Amino acid sequence: MELPSACSHPGWFLLALLLGLLLWAGRRRSWDPRKCPTDLSGKTVIVTGANSGIGKCVALELARRNARTILACRNRERGQAAVEEIRAATGNPAVLLRLLDTSSLASVRAFAQAVLREETRLDVLVNNAGLTGLPFAITPEGLEQTFATNYLGPFLLTNLLLDLLKASAPARIVNVSSFRHSAGTADGRYLTGQERPRSFDAAYNSTKLMNVLFTAELARRLQGTGGWHQLLPGDVQVQ
Repeated sequence: MELPSACSHPGWFLLALLLGLLLWAGRRRSWDPRKCPTDLSGKTVIVTGANSGIGKCVALELARRNARTILACRNRERGQAAVEEIRAATGNPAVLLRLLDTSSLASVRAFAQAVLREETRLDVLVNNAGLTGLPFAITPEGLEQTFATNYLGPFLLTNLLLDLLKASAPARIVNVSSFRHSAGTADGRYLTGQERPRSFDAAYNSTKLMNVLFTAELARRLQGTGGWHQLLPGDVQVQ
């Protein structure tokens, strides 16, 4: 099949090549979060798993924008070290540590009760805490530890704080997932260990898929109430 004569003209090829180069250059252009002008003075944010990695970077940038920033961490020493580092880097004294272990529903409930008792508003909840590589194990509450940590704990925390988030609207819930969710399986029997994923990777992938499904359903139920975000490393989906 022959192309129309206009499309076969060399000029069209050069134009398409130029457009492709412009799109490629645009995608490669780096983004510096420090250039973002957003000011969060008067806002309160919580970042789980904030003593290292993505969580620490997120907490640092939110504190840099003057938010009251609560680092929710399992380990007191590492959490306090992150608090002091972020305070020093940002000059923001309103950076606080609160202990939270998302693998324990009792810890999640205690943390949420403290937040509801002490905080008058909550503008951003970042469910970042997660892990991989743990051996199969059942927690004292009868839950498989990887699924409790990565999925059920954040699920419970979000629901316990939902009324405060709604009252602070427009608020944001950010659930950190992974591109590896595409290799996961959603099976409720994983939560109690009744069914076991075949490997560490399979367990992690499945928790990340459950995070995605939770985010999608939460977005449907909260439509028009203030917003949600789902973050996949390298990609952000917003509605």
